[in-house]
Amino acid sequence: MKVYIGSCGMGLGHVTRCSVIAGEFSRRGMDVYFSSYSDGFDYLKRTGFRCFAAVPVSFRTREDGTIDLKLTMTQNGVTISLWKFLKQLVGELVQIGSYGPDVVVSDTRISTLIAGFLFRKPTLLILNQYSVQMPNYDRPVKLWDRFMLFSAQIAWKYASKVLELLWGLGNVIVVPDLKPPFTISRYNLTIPVGFKRKVKMIGPLSPGEKTRSIAGLPNGIHSVTREFRPLVFACVSGPNSDRKHLVNILSGILREVPDEWNLVLSSGDPKGSTVARQVGRLTYYEWMEHDAYEEHFDKAAVIVSRAGHGTIMRAVTKAKPMVLIPPPNHTEQANNARRAEEIGLAIVLDQVRLNGDVLTRAVKDSLANNASSAETVRDLAGRDGGVEAIVEIVRELAESPRF
Repeated sequence: MKVYIGSCGMGLGHVTRCSVIAGEFSRRGMDVYFSSYSDGFDYLKRTGFRCFAAVPVSFRTREDGTIDLKLTMTQNGVTISLWKFLKQLVGELVQIGSYGPDVVVSDTRISTLIAGFLFRKPTLLILNQYSVQMPNYDRPVKLWDRFMLFSAQIAWKYASKVLELLWGLGNVIVVPDLKPPFTISRYNLTIPVGFKRKVKMIGPLSPGEKTRSIAGLPNGIHSVTREFRPLVFACVSGPNSDRKHLVNILSGILREVPDEWNLVLSSGDPKGSTVARQVGRLTYYEWMEHDAYEEHFDKAAVIVSRAGHGTIMRAVTKAKPMVLIPPPNHTEQANNARRAEEIGLAIVLDQVRLNGDVLTRAVKDSLANNASSAETVRDLAGRDGGVEAIVEIVRELAESPRF
């Protein structure tokens, strides 16, 4: 069986969960071919999967990770964005036509979904944000900025409605999230009534848990002093500019937190070095290979990260309390963080007010108040077989007489 996977390439959340299911497909003798762009493509090159470099489509962001609609509209523009999307769609049509897959899988990629539909291939859509909400902004002072925001609001309203209709092209729509009442993406899943019958809540797409130790040492043991220290693992992800900004903040303030913790920071740069650097008491990685990343995640006492859906799902399956720092106006991540905090899994921090004291208090509070809830949620809802469910859905789609 041949499976074509088109993954969103903005950040690493989509492509990492797709790599988990692709690995399972490969273990079962299926042939897999990827399409992605930007960080997603760089990640796939490191993992060894065959991959087509799609035309990148993205928002413009400021240095602090804030989505800048003014720059997006003036530099990208509706016409330029549409042209890039059409080029991406043509690329998908060429690749799918050449590869001839039995099933097409789209992880939040409209171009892949449309191309699969046009070739009458059975299509599986993976997503955790059905309703794409506009970023939050304060009312601008300047008249031109007000006009740009007003124009963006109108464009966003109609584009989001079109997008919601196009998601419905998928024959099956899977949401890799926990079932109610623990659904993390609850506030991002306003699904039209006509499409709800296609939706399956399948649970997290996370690697199986393994019992490992870092550098041969038990959980939290400092490699120099051999003194027990809980591990605080800061794992940053997201688009390049957003990622760099938070890494710069954390690399500074992590040096201010108490020396009772073992501190590790991964900057999530798929082009970066895998060699660890010691910056004071902080161990810093530009990039962690999969096994090293999973080791640190397994052994962490607390996870510090953005509020990406994939990271939260991984933390849930491993019962890790979290400190979440969503980008300032990123509506999806703000909703994820809000839900994780409501369930009792995380402390949510405002990036603008982030400093050493704030982070220290948050880590202590998360250890004290979220660890028990994390274990409860993991035991009740966090071990659904999401990967197995997708494998079975793909098999059913391939064998369906409708195609």
